[in-house]
Amino acid sequence: MKHLKIQISIIYFLLLVNLTKADHLVDLEIISSNNYSFVIQLSDVKYDTKCLLLNQRGEILYKENIASTDIFQRSLNLTELPDGNYKLRIEDNYKIVTTILTKSKGRVVTTNEDKNTTFKPQIMLKNKQLNVSLLALNNEKLEISIIDEEHNIISEKKLSGSVNLGQSFDLSQLSSGDYTVQLYTNGKIYNKPISLK
Repeated sequence: MKHLKIQISIIYFLLLVNLTKADHLVDLEIISSNNYSFVIQLSDVKYDTKCLLLNQRGEILYKENIASTDIFQRSLNLTELPDGNYKLRIEDNYKIVTTILTKSKGRVVTTNEDKNTTFKPQIMLKNKQLNVSLLALNNEKLEISIIDEEHNIISEKKLSGSVNLGQSFDLSQLSSGDYTVQLYTNGKIYNKPISLK
């Protein structure tokens, strides 16, 4: 039943951001070997994607931008790095997939089942109607602020308690100009510029 609710939530999220297919769910697989190397394999990459390897302090050790492709493979070798845990993060405009790699005793080990997926908040502006949405599978909270060119907060809203977080804003009373929609979730801030005519 929980799996069905998650599938329904994903479909709802995709409809909110005005997508017609669930084609942005990239399949990530880690293929481990007998030494300090491993292979990252991504299937069905439809959007520009970033691949990052981070140490325990969150410092980026490796970064690569990946263009749209059916299959992407990259072999990485951790020989020069100390034993410990590392994060592999795959990120596009819609989500972040994170998995932990452990380097120990001549091997890099990971469990492909232990991937953490968090979705990024999405906005859609049409005819001065702003819709903000977030698929919060991990009970994330979402704080929304609309800020004008002078950095004044025009509107604020905090959302939580649902898998599908969403809010609509009627911006028809605002003057023409440039605004910023600031979204805060999961410890990250996303600034999305919008223009009203």
